[in-house]
Amino acid sequence: FYKLPPEDLRLPLEQRRKVLAAKMKPAGEDGKFPENSLTETADISLLEELMVVSFFCLILGGPPTAFFSGIYLLLFGTWTSLAVYGICMVVLAFHPLPKFYEGIIQSKFSLAIYKYFSFRMIMEDTEIANPDADAWVGASPPHGVLPIANVLSMLGINLFARPFVGGGASVVLNAPFLRYMSLFGGMVSVSASSIDKATTKGLCVGLCPDGIAGMFRTSDENEVVYLRNRMGLAKFALRTGKAIIPAYSIGNTKIFTPWFDPYGIMEFLSRRMQASILVFWGKWFLPVPHRYNITMLCGKPLREGKLEEKAITPERIKATHQRILDGITDIFDRHKAAVGWGETKIIFI
Repeated sequence: FYKLPPEDLRLPLEQRRKVLAAKMKPAGEDGKFPENSLTETADISLLEELMVVSFFCLILGGPPTAFFSGIYLLLFGTWTSLAVYGICMVVLAFHPLPKFYEGIIQSKFSLAIYKYFSFRMIMEDTEIANPDADAWVGASPPHGVLPIANVLSMLGINLFARPFVGGGASVVLNAPFLRYMSLFGGMVSVSASSIDKATTKGLCVGLCPDGIAGMFRTSDENEVVYLRNRMGLAKFALRTGKAIIPAYSIGNTKIFTPWFDPYGIMEFLSRRMQASILVFWGKWFLPVPHRYNITMLCGKPLREGKLEEKAITPERIKATHQRILDGITDIFDRHKAAVGWGETKIIFI
């Protein structure tokens, strides 16, 4: 994506699809790319980097700044200042967001953020980009501190393929500053009913199936994914018949350094509040991600077919869940060497 000329982003959709198709690079006969062939880091100008840094300072630096400002005003402020603060937070949480996704995804900022992360997508079945095909749900761990690969995919898929929204925790949809990520294509709640409603309308949905709990499972050596016993997606596939795309976000866990207590208190609070409660830092020890190559791997759709509720047995759920895990593992192992991760293993816990 980062090699696209700016003028190509502003072409009509059909022409953008043709441009992308012409630039796609096929894998070898074995379905793989050569080792380390997809490790190039994009060149980026100072202005482009400044745009990206400013954006992350806003969406990730805004929430803690607002929180500590509230604490300060609670301790030392006046009733008037607290009232003004409260009104500002309510406005930031609930004001209508402009529906100008097309303007954002076709902007120079989109190209800048592609370059910042040298963003690539590997699709094993281009049918998932077909706007006439049935809508699907993309399952792309790991969450990391911020699932930036999923956000970048919102930009890319909306720009070149079909309508695609992100699935996020309900609290994020109204979290001041964080909610602005939805401007990249839209967001829906990760509840089964919300996802079913969106896909029924023809919207594809991407989510991190390891969720907030996945933020607290990290390793410097391997990719640890908290998904072994989280079977909600398998149940959804069986109840609705919607296709599941096994995917993996390579690089998500490298853009920030997290810190959390060893006693599980932060994790407990985060899961109860459906919001991340942890300390993290990136570039210059700020809430700005490190420049690191991000690659989204998309496997072939898994289709189970819609079943009656009485036919959805625990054994059938486990079998479908295992197919999802196997699909994620397969696509990771097949392409990890091409992006320079040849020695890394994926471990489900």
